[in-house]
Amino acid sequence: MPDPDLIREKVAQAQRACEATDTDLWLTFCRETGDSPDPSLPLVLGFDVVWATMVAVPREGESTVVLGRHDAPTARDLGVHEVVGYDESIEGAFHDLLERVDPDTIAVNYDEADPVADGLTHGLFRKLESLLDGTGYEDTLVSASDIVRRVRGRKSPAEREWMTRAAETSEAFLADAIAHWTPETTEREFAAFVHDRMREEGLDSAWAWEYCPTVHMGGASEVGHTTAGDLTLPPGEVLHVDFGVKVEGYAADIQRLYYRPSDAYPEPPADLVDAHADVRAAIDAAFDALEPGALGHAVDAAARAELTDRGWPEYAHATGHGVGRFAHDGGTLLGPRWDRYGDAPDGAVRAGEVYTLELGVETEWGYLGQEDLALVTEDGAEWFHPPQTALRVLD
Repeated sequence: MPDPDLIREKVAQAQRACEATDTDLWLTFCRETGDSPDPSLPLVLGFDVVWATMVAVPREGESTVVLGRHDAPTARDLGVHEVVGYDESIEGAFHDLLERVDPDTIAVNYDEADPVADGLTHGLFRKLESLLDGTGYEDTLVSASDIVRRVRGRKSPAEREWMTRAAETSEAFLADAIAHWTPETTEREFAAFVHDRMREEGLDSAWAWEYCPTVHMGGASEVGHTTAGDLTLPPGEVLHVDFGVKVEGYAADIQRLYYRPSDAYPEPPADLVDAHADVRAAIDAAFDALEPGALGHAVDAAARAELTDRGWPEYAHATGHGVGRFAHDGGTLLGPRWDRYGDAPDGAVRAGEVYTLELGVETEWGYLGQEDLALVTEDGAEWFHPPQTALRVLD
C-alpha cells in the first residue's frame, strides 16, 4: 500500500505548483504502468494501474483519479482523491471532469529534455487529443515539466528521511566491503560483496544493478559507467567506487576514494593529495554557488572554472543532478549549456531539492572522482550527507 501521507503532501505541492505556474489542471494520463511507467505516478497515486487512468490535480478544489473499476478500490483505500471508476470508456468521466474544472490550461507530462517529466507516451497523447476533440478544450494542452520539477524536486520530510537512510546504508556497505578487501580482491569480487549485502537487506540499486557499484581499481581501469572487471588494485594507486542504494524507493548516489599504500609511499604522495584537493575545491565552488534561484549552468560554471584554473582539463559531463526516486531524478541540471542537455541547465535551483555535486580528474594513480549530496536550503545549501574531504587509506 502506498504511503497516503506522502501522496497527500505531493498533491498539495502540485496544487501550489499549479498556482505558481498559472496552470488550471495537471493531468497525469497513463496505462499498463508495469510496462510503461510514468515517473510522476508514484508521487500522485503510488501504485501501478492497468487500464487507462487519469490523475487530475486542479489548481483549486479536490483532486480526482479516473481509473478502471478493478483498480478503483485501491485508490479509495488511499483516501486522497475523489475516485471515479469506469468499465467501457474513460471518455464520459473525463468530459465530466472538464465541465467541472473548466480549465484554460491542462498541463500534461511531456518534455524534450527532462526524462522524469516525459511520462506521457505518444500514443496516449494522441488519444488525449481525440478525447478533447469537440469539447472546446482542444488548445489547452501545455507541458507540465515545471510542475513536475517543483513536485518531484522539493523533498518532504519523509522523502528526506528515506534518502538519508539510503546514503547512510550506502556508506555502511562500502565500509563493509573495504573491511573485507585484500590485495587479491578484483573489481568483480568487490562489486559482488556489495551486491550480497544488498540482497541480505532486501535493497535495490540506485541505478542499473550490473554497474552499481561502479568499481575502478587503479589507473588501468577504464573510467565511466562500466561493469566491474578482473583488475586488482596495485600498490600506490586509488580505488574509486560510485554507488548508491534505494530505501523505500528513494536513492542515494555517492563516490568514494581509497588509496592503497606502497613501500615507497605508505601515505598518499603529495602530488596525489594536491590533485584530490583540486577536485574538492571545485566541488566546494559548486556548493558555494548552490542556492535558491541559482541557474543550473551557473553552478556548473563555478566548479568548472575552479578546476580549469587549477590546470586540469574540463570534464565531459554535468557537475550535478537532482536525486530522489532515482539517482538521476530529472529537474534542473547543474550542467553546461550543451545541446545534449536541452534546457535542463537553464532551470533554477529551489529550496528543498537535493543534488549531487560530482566531478573528477584522471591521474596516474587512477580516477579521482568524488560525489557528494547537498540539500538546498532557504538561503544557501548544506551537506545532505557528510562529504569525503580526504583520501581514505586502505589497511
